[in-house]
Parts: sequence; structure tokens; C-alpha cells
Amino acid sequence: MKKFLLILSIITLTFSSVSAQDQIIWNQVGIEVNDGYGSDLLDLLDSFYGSIELPDGVSISLTQVYHSDENHRATHYMTFAGTSSGLSELRQLRSGPEYNDYTTNFSKYAKTISNSIGSPVIRMNTDATDGNIAQVWEWRVEDVFAFVDAFNRMTSVWSPDGYLSLGAITGGQSVEGESHYVYTTYSTYQEMLEFGPKTEKEQAAFFDFIKETDAYSAFKGTFSMFNVKTWN
Repeated sequence: MKKFLLILSIITLTFSSVSAQDQIIWNQVGIEVNDGYGSDLLDLLDSFYGSIELPDGVSISLTQVYHSDENHRATHYMTFAGTSSGLSELRQLRSGPEYNDYTTNFSKYAKTISNSIGSPVIRMNTDATDGNIAQVWEWRVEDVFAFVDAFNRMTSVWSPDGYLSLGAITGGQSVEGESHYVYTTYSTYQEMLEFGPKTEKEQAAFFDFIKETDAYSAFKGTFSMFNVKTWN
């Protein structure tokens, strides 16, 4: 029952906020690519997704994991993002003989190891579109509303220069139970290395967020990735 109530609160908060966020939904597929077949996989993806007309507002991106812990199996992610209607339309396009050939060849180069869905609750700096490097932090959150409130208070004092979002993972969680994430982008590798609050006031806001949310959430880890190609 406790887990059900947690999921219900995630969905309630997500969809109460999503109308102001253009109802963006993402479907992220974790991929483990066979050694030496990264370029073959890219060519395969390009041959299929580059040949179909994507629904309005839908984008597909292939990213490669750069920094992660030793238990992070996915080497790449395919992310499908857009409205629910756009993603549903895309799903209809992923069918037929051409798609069957694509899936057959896909298995030669890689295997799918995860499939999750979610949506941003808060988005900031949405015009920062040149960030090809991204970092993700994940938590299992017990008090969703308190976590979002703490995040808002922190970002009113400090937030990165790139695109920033706080979102909910609504399906496909691992046994670790991660439920929320923070996602931010960087324009350069140096920018990622220099990430973090700079002034005393910003540092205080950052550590207040960590200290407060530790009471009702469990940090599950972080990883970074860079964009290989985007279709839109």
C-alpha cells in the first residue's frame, strides 16, 4: 500500500504540473552495445529513424554513457520524447516489415536491458539547447511534495546555467526503487567538471537541500552521458 501511495502521489504531482510543461513524456530504453559495434548500431538507427517522418514535437536521441558506477550496465540510451499523442503515433510507425528488419539487425549489435517512462515536473532554462553533455541524479523519494518544495527553494538561489529539470520516473523502476531524477545539460566537458554552487549563499542553499531531503529520500546514484545523434 505504501508503494502504491508513493506512485499515486508521483502521478498526481506530475500531471497537475504537466499542463504548464506542454505535457512532455519520455520513454528511455537502456541498451548494452556489443564491443566494437557502436558505429554499426548508429548506422542501423539512422537507416530506420532517419527514413520515417516523425510526429510533430517528437524527438529521438541516442546517448552514450560516459561516467557511471561499476554496476551501471547500460552503455547507451535511446530516448523518445514528446506528447502522449505524438509518442503513440510514433509507436504505430514502429511496425511493419521495415521495423521487423530493424529489430532483427538490432539484436546483432546490442540488447535492451531496461525500459522506463516518466515526465518532467519542473523545467528550467528551456532555451539552453546547445548542451550535448548531460548528467542525471536519481533518488527514491518518500515525500514527493516536500522534495519538490525543497528543490524550488534551492533553485531560487542557485541553479546551473544549462537546461535543468526535476522529473518523475513513473514506470520501469529498478529494484532500487528510484522514483525521481534531476537532469541537467552542459555545453562543454569543462563546464561539467566545474559544476556546482560557487558563492557561500549558493553553497548554503545546495547543502540545505541535501540535508533536508535526506530525511525523506534515498540518493541512488548519478551518471553522465553525451549525445551521439538526435532525430527530430
